[in-house]
Amino acid sequence: MNDFNTLFPNFLNQCTQLNGAMMPVACVLFVVGVVSSTVSGHRSASAYLRTVARTCGYIAVLASLMTWGNVAATGIDSTVKNTLQADPGGVYSQYQKALTLQKGTTGQSQSWWDLLDSQSIFEGLLSCVLWVLGWLASVIVFYAYLSQKFILYIGYGFAPLFIGFLAVRALHSVGVSYLLGFAGVLCWPLGWGAASIVTKGLMDFMTDQSFLAMGGVGGATGYALQNLIGLAMLGIWLIFSTIAAPIIIQKAISSGTQVGQALLGGAATAAGAAIASGAGSAAAFGSGGGIGGAAAGIAMGGASALVGAAESSATGSSYSPMGSLLSSLGHQRAASSRAPRAKDSSDLTGDKAAEEVLQKQK
Repeated sequence: MNDFNTLFPNFLNQCTQLNGAMMPVACVLFVVGVVSSTVSGHRSASAYLRTVARTCGYIAVLASLMTWGNVAATGIDSTVKNTLQADPGGVYSQYQKALTLQKGTTGQSQSWWDLLDSQSIFEGLLSCVLWVLGWLASVIVFYAYLSQKFILYIGYGFAPLFIGFLAVRALHSVGVSYLLGFAGVLCWPLGWGAASIVTKGLMDFMTDQSFLAMGGVGGATGYALQNLIGLAMLGIWLIFSTIAAPIIIQKAISSGTQVGQALLGGAATAAGAAIASGAGSAAAFGSGGGIGGAAAGIAMGGASALVGAAESSATGSSYSPMGSLLSSLGHQRAASSRAPRAKDSSDLTGDKAAEEVLQKQK
């Protein structure tokens, strides 16, 4: 996929022009800050020197913010991808590697004939599901990176105004909040790095071969149940963490929120909402569409609740535009798939219905 600068080639230049247009405002705020600190009461010479030095520091931050920001964003992104090896879109390849490693340690044969047994077929189906989840996660990450660049570039444009606030005592807290929020956006990829620790743990759980060592039907059943539980947990965690983890990191930097507590609490809420909404939608769909409708209801209802919980954890608001959209689509599908009008119980052979048709034709 293309990056932000390729898709929007003139956006950074326009933000740079906005930055230049805001520079006079920053200069006025710096002067106001120095003058107000100078005339406020009887101050020592060292206090005046600290005021001047602090103002020079603000000017240095303003002049180098874009350069430092780009360097920090590149370094954080490289650390997350290369050192932490966090890639929400790579769950399929991670599962294959973990599975190969587990089979290698248990000494299982890897001949082509093994591809025909039930275990390998089951693992192949899991791989297909994980490939779909990885594709969805990669799409979310792509748009998250676009959103990050958009926020950062707009932040560069308005930086002179808020850095100028730092020099004025009454507005100093506003400028600090702005810089903390800016740093939080830079650290978005660290959220995926933290979430990848749990993802790798779930991968190890799914590929553990302990049940297969027991042998027999019980071992195979236990292995299948273990993988299904792990797949359900992984699907919920992957979608939720990919959406919510970056914003949780931003909140942690700006307000000191505990990252692990916010991630686990939000994931638990998302899981509960997905199960409840999926069950309700399954009942609505199943009444008109049978087993296939129920399955579609679980998927649509669970997806709407999961996305809604992720957006709520990310934004702090109970309203979820995407979750509401998925939910409305689900209700429309349920309304269109209602069961047809029941037949008359007293006309089991259909004779009355046939007579009515003949009468209408006459």
